[in-house]
Amino acid sequence: MAASPAGTGPASRWVRRAEAPLSPDQVASNIRNLVAEIAWFGVLWRAVINYLQVYVVRLGASPLLVGAITYGPALIGIIWQLPGARLMLRAGHRMHWVVWAGFVYRLTFFLIPLAPWLLERGVAEVTVAIAVLQAIPATLSNTSFLSMLADAVPTGRLVQVVGWRLAGFGLTNTLTTLAVGQLLKSTPFPLGYQLAFLAGASASMVSWWHLTRLEVPNPAQSSPGPGSMREDLGDVMRYPGYAGFLAGVFAVQLALGMAAPLLPLFWVRGAGATDAQISVVVTTFSAAMVAGSLLTRRVVGRIGRESALAAGALGYACYPLLTPLAPSVAWLVPCAAIGGYFTATLSVTLFDNLVSVTPEADRTRYISAYNLTVNAALFIGPVIAALLARRIGPGSGLLVAGVTALGAAVLLVRRRPAARWGAGTGEA
Repeated sequence: MAASPAGTGPASRWVRRAEAPLSPDQVASNIRNLVAEIAWFGVLWRAVINYLQVYVVRLGASPLLVGAITYGPALIGIIWQLPGARLMLRAGHRMHWVVWAGFVYRLTFFLIPLAPWLLERGVAEVTVAIAVLQAIPATLSNTSFLSMLADAVPTGRLVQVVGWRLAGFGLTNTLTTLAVGQLLKSTPFPLGYQLAFLAGASASMVSWWHLTRLEVPNPAQSSPGPGSMREDLGDVMRYPGYAGFLAGVFAVQLALGMAAPLLPLFWVRGAGATDAQISVVVTTFSAAMVAGSLLTRRVVGRIGRESALAAGALGYACYPLLTPLAPSVAWLVPCAAIGGYFTATLSVTLFDNLVSVTPEADRTRYISAYNLTVNAALFIGPVIAALLARRIGPGSGLLVAGVTALGAAVLLVRRRPAARWGAGTGEA
């Protein structure tokens, strides 16, 4: 089915169409809006997503229900990713999906703070159900956004723009943490959480408005063939350099997914850190991410995107490896600085490497397979972490996560650079 033309239908008034190539003014405008979009989204992330599990615990949710906030969306993403990609390819025009799937996703955040005012029972269950079902529009929004990003910004500036976006995200994360912390201290439960969630949801709509300001061409896309989704997956895996890249991505995300729940467990149970000390550790991690996101472009310029990504995995491995060896709580701070810096290196270079091993006309399918890989790793990682924490303790579990990150670095070092394959041209 051919892609529907842009500029038709009532919904198109929020979707801007640009001609390729973009003018310098359009590129500058896109970059400003992309940075502003993620900065406002950072308010939502810190105000809602990072406090949501604490909120449902205080509502009386069981451990299984609390865990569903993490593994539920990942499972939905695994199931829905490939069918969603085929749907987007049939309908065409990436920006329509970016704008309208993003709008529905953000709109659902308003339901979370409203639930206690609308329901007398089952607030925790309904809240978790909303968080899990959000993964349906989020999957479409994330896939279409990543597909579109390479069209909105020249390839040579992708690393710079992703770095700026990550820095903006980190800055608003830090400021929002301070504000929400004061709000929760001074406001009774659950009103404090409701006000924080409403503020985050409102900020997300400002983020959405900036998405509507983007001017992006509508490149031709290949429609899904009559084959099965399994055949689609097999097709993308045969593209030069792509399968090796996904193997490294899976290992990286698996390490991240394992370390995420093990780190706070070790801080509290292994190191005996207080809330104030943990706050310093988390703030250090965020500040190092901002610094890393601004400095990574220079690293890529010197050693190349493939080597920078492998270096990010290698550097991040030091975080879970060194943390359980810290002789005192004070040593957790430099460990967090290492972790934050190299997490930024990974975040900034992943997308540039993804673009280098995907064809422009069929990028939606390839990014869907990428997101499927990430969701699978983030679903499996916390499960492994829970087993490790129970069997060998969080400290030893972090060592396993560190070794996994080292394995990811090896996979990324051994993969063949995209330039040798003629990536982007389809030439082997």
